[in-house]
Amino acid sequence: MSEEHVHEHDHPGHEEAINRFNELKDVKPVRQGEFLGEEQEKFYVALSEEEVYELSPLAYYVWVMCDGEHTVNELAESISKEAQVDVKDVIEPLVMALDQLHEAKLVNY
Repeated sequence: MSEEHVHEHDHPGHEEAINRFNELKDVKPVRQGEFLGEEQEKFYVALSEEEVYELSPLAYYVWVMCDGEHTVNELAESISKEAQVDVKDVIEPLVMALDQLHEAKLVNY
């Protein structure tokens, strides 16, 4: 029997992600920047000519869904349906993607 060890500093714990989700669940994130194109599963979004970001498929998917009309809670439900996984399994990756996009100023709350 093997155990997997997840180090705290690698990414926030599930509980922390749930707390963050609860803070964000009623906000309606709005994407910033424009989609430049895709190359080998990498998606490129530009804020300006100098600022171009490479997004993972998940980050890009979340970015596209941030239309300012839907709450973070609705995004979670939508991803859950789309990926056919439980909403609780969507929360952590969604929160991490949103926080990274927000940090890069690709999403505003």
